[in-house]
Amino acid sequence: MELSLCFSGGALRAAAQIGVLRFLEEQGVRVRAVSGSSAGSVMALLSAAGWESRQIEAFLRSIRRRDLFRLGGKPGLFSLDGVEERLREALGTLDYAELSIPCFTCVTGLDRAQTRYLSTGDPIANVVASSALIPIFGPRKIGEEWYIDGGFSDNLPVKPLLDFDAPVLAINVNPLEGEPPGNFRSLLMRSLMIMLNSNIRPSRELAHAYLEVKGVAGMGLFDFDRIDEAIDAGYREIESTWDDLKQSLFTSRVL
Repeated sequence: MELSLCFSGGALRAAAQIGVLRFLEEQGVRVRAVSGSSAGSVMALLSAAGWESRQIEAFLRSIRRRDLFRLGGKPGLFSLDGVEERLREALGTLDYAELSIPCFTCVTGLDRAQTRYLSTGDPIANVVASSALIPIFGPRKIGEEWYIDGGFSDNLPVKPLLDFDAPVLAINVNPLEGEPPGNFRSLLMRSLMIMLNSNIRPSRELAHAYLEVKGVAGMGLFDFDRIDEAIDAGYREIESTWDDLKQSLFTSRVL
């Protein structure tokens, strides 16, 4: 079995996608191409670099709060320089042509308000730009253009995967279930979640199958102490729906 994977953004909720990858590895599923926005773009890049789920999990666990929340991200509150440093330590210098499979990084152009699916240039710089969640993290400049989080324009970037001869599984880690916000911080996070979910509907319809990890509904975007819970939620979600997903992916549509 072969399919392409689209990873939504969702900050540390994206750890649930590691559980999904682990299950697919156990099923012997081969990945044809990947795409992602925000934290999902990190998952896509590491997958395209040939990393298995256990390696991606180890990398995620190596990230510390001080890497993610480094001061100096003007006009955002924080800079993603620490995350970029960790990615370069892990992957070295590479370009998209050196990846094992095609990879697309979704970014939102700040100057022209356009969605771009990048597959050339410096993939690490592109991934960091895709993760620039305003107002928490500052925008990133690539060439002459400024970019922010890909999730602002397409948090489920299925479109670039449609050119490949494999069905697309879109994985969303931003369910809108959960408790209502009780303070300013939770209100801000909830508002960001609503915004990130608002643009996935068209992309969801393009995918051959759609998986929403409901088990992370009560998890915050930056809950470092709930990574295990998120990974387990992703694994359990795809395990419980795999038969239906296979039907949609491999028998319901003619590619």
